[in-house]
Amino acid sequence: MPQRVIVIGASGLIGSHVVQAARPKFIVIEASRHTSPAIDMTDPASVSTFFKRIGAFDHVVVTAGDASFAPLTELDEDKLMYSVRSKMLGQIHIALEARNYLPPRGSITLTSGILARHPITGTAGAAFASGAINSFVYAAALELGKDQRINAVSPGWIQETMEKMGMHAENTVSVKDVAQSYLDIIECDITGQIIDI
Repeated sequence: MPQRVIVIGASGLIGSHVVQAARPKFIVIEASRHTSPAIDMTDPASVSTFFKRIGAFDHVVVTAGDASFAPLTELDEDKLMYSVRSKMLGQIHIALEARNYLPPRGSITLTSGILARHPITGTAGAAFASGAINSFVYAAALELGKDQRINAVSPGWIQETMEKMGMHAENTVSVKDVAQSYLDIIECDITGQIIDI
């Protein structure tokens, strides 16, 4: 019987491509604020209720989460906390809750991003949140051990996003390749790793 994969953020650019790539091999459960059951990753109670209602699953992928972009001179507590609640704590809430239901050899795959390793001007509010996800993965893997796996994908500049914004960036990666990296993690045996793509 095919394994069940939850994709949280299934309606977004990356998430929708993960769903598309996963469907031939897995039973895919699409999750967002607008699905049933719905999940609001900024609300721990919503996250808890979601996992209680969703039933058995083998893997969870999180591609949702947003962050603030502003120069340091405009980076106030509201902007910082937006990144904390959405990009950072939202994913951590999901990981902490998912581990209670994850079967042996099941996996949790989070999303950080290129700004954790290559920040640019105006991205401090986003870069620290991605860096925190990476650190969480390294540390959480030590406690989950070999029975449950946790990793993160750290996408680079996505070609389709850059084109939509009318921007040019060297060394872009296609969203299709990014989506495939999530499946590669699910299907291999690694844990505690950040996959830069």
